[in-house]
Formats: sequence, C-alpha cells, structure tokens
Amino acid sequence: MTVRNRATLVEGDEAVRRADAVGIIEEALAAVAPDRLLEGILERSGDVVTIDGRTYDLDAASDASADDVFVIGAGKGAGALASAVLGRLGDAVSEALIVEKDASTVDSTAFDLPEDAVSVMEAGHPIPNGASLAAGERVLALADRAGPDDLVVCCITGGASALLAAPDGIELDAMARTTDRLLRAGAPIEDVNAVRKHLSAIKGGGLADRLAPATVESLIVVDEVAGDPWGPTAPDATTYADALRVLDRYGLREAIPQTASGRLERGAKGDRPETLDAAAIADLPVRNVVLADASSVCLPAAEAARERGYEPIVLSTRIEGEASEVGLVHAGIATDAVESGRPAEPPMALVTGGETTVTVDGEGGEGGPNQETALGFARGVDGWSGIVGAFVGTDGTDGPTELAGAMATGETRRRASEAGVPISDALAANDAAGTVRELDDAIVTGPTDTNLMDLRIVLVGGDAPE
Repeated sequence: MTVRNRATLVEGDEAVRRADAVGIIEEALAAVAPDRLLEGILERSGDVVTIDGRTYDLDAASDASADDVFVIGAGKGAGALASAVLGRLGDAVSEALIVEKDASTVDSTAFDLPEDAVSVMEAGHPIPNGASLAAGERVLALADRAGPDDLVVCCITGGASALLAAPDGIELDAMARTTDRLLRAGAPIEDVNAVRKHLSAIKGGGLADRLAPATVESLIVVDEVAGDPWGPTAPDATTYADALRVLDRYGLREAIPQTASGRLERGAKGDRPETLDAAAIADLPVRNVVLADASSVCLPAAEAARERGYEPIVLSTRIEGEASEVGLVHAGIATDAVESGRPAEPPMALVTGGETTVTVDGEGGEGGPNQETALGFARGVDGWSGIVGAFVGTDGTDGPTELAGAMATGETRRRASEAGVPISDALAANDAAGTVRELDDAIVTGPTDTNLMDLRIVLVGGDAPE
C-alpha cells in the first residue's frame, strides 16, 4: 500500500519528518495485509483445511468431511480478506458472497472457481441504503442454504454493520435515519452498534443463529476500541435497555423514527427476544477468530519509527473522543516532549490508535474525524518547529470523503490563514476537507484492504517557538 499523494505531502516545511511519517504509515498498513494476517491461521494441504488449529477434511468419503464450503465477506477491506481466503481454499469453495463499500476492489474472476461461484456486491456506508438491504437479504438466503455438514467461512471487517442491512420490524429508512442521527451526535461506534444491533435480524449474533446448524469459522478484523470479537456472528453484551440509554444520552429518543424507538421500548419490556449473548453463541457451532486489532497496526508503526531513528511511544490503542480535542491533546504531548523530555526525549514518535468522533453542528460541511484531529493538532503546535502529525483512517476513508486523513505541522495554522481557509472556521463548520486540500496536507491512500480504526503518528524533534 502506498500513499498516492506522497510527492506533494513531503514538500514544504518539515519535509524530512513528513516523508518519515508517510513511510511509517505505509509500513504499518503493509503489516496488516490480509495474506499476512492469514499466515498460520488458514492453510490448505490437499483435502485438509486448517483454520486456527482446527482441521476440516474436504474428502467426501471422510466421516469428518465438509459437504460444501461457503465464504461470506462483509466490510471495508473484507473483499481483500475474502479474496485471500478464496486464494487459499481454491476449488474447495462452493459459493462466495462478498459485500464491499467499493466493489471495484474485488475481481470475482480471479479465482480457480466457476464464473458464477463468486458474487460481489457494493453497498452503502456509513448509512445503509437499498443496496445494503439487498446484500443483507442475499447473505441470509445463503445462510438458509447452508446445512449441518457444511462449512461457512466468514470474513468480517469494520463497516459490515452498515453494508449488511436486515431491519427487523422497521423500514430501512428508519434504520438509516436512526444511524445518521447517532453519527451526527458524535456517538462512538459502540453506542451506535448498541442501538442498531437491536433493530436488525442479522446483527448481534443474528447471522450465527441463522447459519446454524452449519459450522462457522468467522475471521474478524476488529475495529472496535474494546478489541473484542464483534460483528454478526459474535455475541452481544448489550440489551434493549442499553440501546434506550444510548438514545437518551444523546437526547434522540424522540428525534428518531417512532417505529425504531417503539421497537426498542417493546424489547426493553420483554416483548422481543434479546440479541445473542456469550452463552447463546457458545451453544452454536461457531468460532470467532480475531485476526487483528488496533495494536496490530500501531506496533508495526512504532517499529517503523524506531528504524528511522525515533524513540517510539505507543501511548494507547484505545483513544476515543471529539476529534479536534484529541488532536489538541496529542499536540500537548508533543510540545511537552520538546520542552521537558516527557514522555521521551526527541527524536520521539508518538503512536496511538482508537477511534475519534465528530459532533456535527447544523448541516456540516465536508470532512472527517482524522482531518479534524489534524486541525486540532495544528492549533496546539502553532509556531513550533520539528513537529509533524499524521492522522489517518486505516481503511483509507475518513468520513464521507475520498481522503484517508491529513497531516499538520507548526506552520499549518499560519498557512491556512494566509490561504483564506482558517482552521477555526473549518472546525466550526465541520468542513475540514476544504482546508487540508487547499494546503496539500490531505492524505490519500485509496482502499487499504483493512480497517483497524484510526492511526495517529506524531514525530517530534524541534524547538519551542521564539
């Protein structure tokens, strides 16, 4: 994976550290490429498939045989993961269905399988759309065809919740509007999921239940801060009551469609079955295997920084909060390192992961949380030299833009003002994209074949302002 606009990003102030930051991002993302994640997890030798230590015999004459092998992929980057799985399983696969945000990332003809064996669908994200509904229906139909002697390999990455829609007792529009209101309120993904799991027939373990009695091996790239297995085959620790508490926390119970809030209220009264908890999932023939989490990208980033002469500090892989404020905190750590040598003497590399959010006021403009993190960071390092911050969504998209994120230095605030795109205005209007594009500080990667939340790199050398 390469940063597409490397040439423009590494020009201007702090060119050396800018180039270092780009290289660190590229190496970190390469470390979580699907083929590397599958090493030692999924192998095929003749008629024997091994998945995380468990073997399956594809020989129809064997008592332990798997009659049919199905592959389901869903999420941003799931196309690449499912493709890697298909490459290893080869002609053992009877049928595969892949749902991606961008279907062009998957070549359905690239496998040693009949032409109609692999289907690729494109669906909406972060707001589910009609294509998401069609994808959910297709996945559930495949689940209904899977029998007790079949093996289903699921490839689940972040974004699957929006890409696979199966509204339960409500219309798609109600699901979409509820999701939109939660995102605009700045709700973290755990809160968003607590609500939509209880409005869906496929989330909260619903797919695992529907696939039974087939054997399910679910390979998961975790994009939730807690780092636990998640997705439509994993257990759900939340309840209808939790979902209502989320709505009340953001003042949304009366703001979302009544069909959605009413369904949650009926569930909280016991009129609807709960989603599947850990005990319920344990009774099903399903295993949820975590392939990667935020540390899987942060630790290689730290090592790449060390190789470039920086002392790496992986502060946390679980940082959440309002994006611009998180940027300001990172700036404070960077400037403290210059003045006091805490938490390390420069040259230092601060590495963090997690997922920030943006609270949208009014209509909002164009941008994303990593772009706002960069602008918040720029305010905090204004006038400082030798400090560069690079903030990216590891899936290659940041908010509803084609940008992965943005870069900022001690010169960013001045340059933005001189260019007529001041940072204060961009943050007030939630319109960061225009500013970072104007400054040529936007980071563009295209699809990265993974989704491990945010990656933040702050490189510190430098001096305090005069």
